Amino acid sequence: MDIGLRHLQCFLTLAEEQHFTWAADRLGMSQPTLSRHIQRLEGVLGRDLVDRSTRHPRLTAEGHRLRADLQVLLPQLESALQPPEPQPSLRLGYAWGYPLQRGRQAQATLEERHLVLVQTVRRDDRTAGLREGAVDAALLWGTVRDPRLVTTEILREPHIAAVARTSTLAVRDRVTWRDLGRRCLIVNTVSGTLSAQDWPADATPEIGAETSNIEEYLHAVAGRRGVGVLPVSVAAQHPDPDILYLPLTGAPPAILTYAYPRTNPHPYAATFGQALRQDQPERSTPRTEGQRTASAEV
Repeated sequence: MDIGLRHLQCFLTLAEEQHFTWAADRLGMSQPTLSRHIQRLEGVLGRDLVDRSTRHPRLTAEGHRLRADLQVLLPQLESALQPPEPQPSLRLGYAWGYPLQRGRQAQATLEERHLVLVQTVRRDDRTAGLREGAVDAALLWGTVRDPRLVTTEILREPHIAAVARTSTLAVRDRVTWRDLGRRCLIVNTVSGTLSAQDWPADATPEIGAETSNIEEYLHAVAGRRGVGVLPVSVAAQHPDPDILYLPLTGAPPAILTYAYPRTNPHPYAATFGQALRQDQPERSTPRTEGQRTASAEV
């Protein structure tokens, strides 16, 4: 059947106007063009739809039946053929470090399957801008306990020690959790994963420096203000010629949490969380000048 949506629109408009000139003006076409569209529709259907024997065209019985059907079906068809409207972008906050492999794969999934753009926003505060409404969802290191937020654990990965290349620890192949308890510790008080209270009572490190972001943290380590402890994937994203990353045994895992508001969440906040939880293959962290050994998802 060689007719299109335009033929049906022309017929329905003519049926409403009952005048070729008025219908053509409304459709933005010439009267002869409108007449040809109606004739084409009649030819394909094999029956007259319009009685042209009078000054103003009138619908035949077949025309009335078609008009009744099209008044219901045509709006539904036009709606179904409309391209999907783009969804509002999802603003994804993070601090301390972004899980590159898992995060980017989830971004690609949301954008390809749901046409939702994910905008990553770094915010150096405890909830990466979530509580202030600066972002729609956030990836946060550590366990998050807030009844106003929906939270999901995304992954666990090892911690790694960060030491200055001039540190006495730099000659080692690895260090233990208790080893660090006898050293000064660099802490990120805003978005870090650990504090001195995470060590045993008989091996609690002193605080060498307090920082508020990853740059300050690494500068403090390089300046021998103390040792650092980071998630492996965060360390992999921040090679530094003055820092060595050493495997750390006996340390608790680093926990990555996905969070979004419980009230009025972004329409695709939960969907993005599902994409984040999909199994991802682990990938070895590439070695860099400032990194001795490390292996984790990045």
